[in-house]
Amino acid sequence: MAVLSRLSGGLSILISCLCVSLSAQAEMTLGVVENSRLVERSQLGAPYYILPTSAMRKVNGEIGAEFNLYLSGQLSSYTWEMMPGLSAKVAYDRALEELTSADAEVIYQCHGRACGSSIQWANKVFNQSRLYGLDTQQSYAALKKDTLQGLDYYALYSTQRGNKKVYLHLEMIQGMKNNIGQ
Repeated sequence: MAVLSRLSGGLSILISCLCVSLSAQAEMTLGVVENSRLVERSQLGAPYYILPTSAMRKVNGEIGAEFNLYLSGQLSSYTWEMMPGLSAKVAYDRALEELTSADAEVIYQCHGRACGSSIQWANKVFNQSRLYGLDTQQSYAALKKDTLQGLDYYALYSTQRGNKKVYLHLEMIQGMKNNIGQ
């Protein structure tokens, strides 16, 4: 009986360590967000995630991205309000440099009006009205990275609102074994 008790105690410690390890792996830190305020963070399963790989355009009477990847995995989402004085473009460039330095590969990127309507990115893609800003002050990149657990995909978006507040938004789909469509 004592052996069984020790075995179950050891098993619960192992499971606890595994859960802590997985949650730490899902955390995202970028140097550019130091001294910035994390305004939203969420982690959830995403059985059907759409990663835009083109600009927002009117397609068949609807505004949306013409090209997308359809993914399934664990979604982690972060939105930061950047410190005053840091432009949306600089925040985006620094975050993109950190991601590419960590071996993430850019699939698609756009800047300014070439991205399409900021309101579509904010409301339709990211479901966060606070990301609605000036069309000329937005940047977006879709990235992917090979890992031991599969493919990780990233959506990086920055914008400056009319009130001069700058936001940086990052979404990650982790551990993709395969995507569910294109």
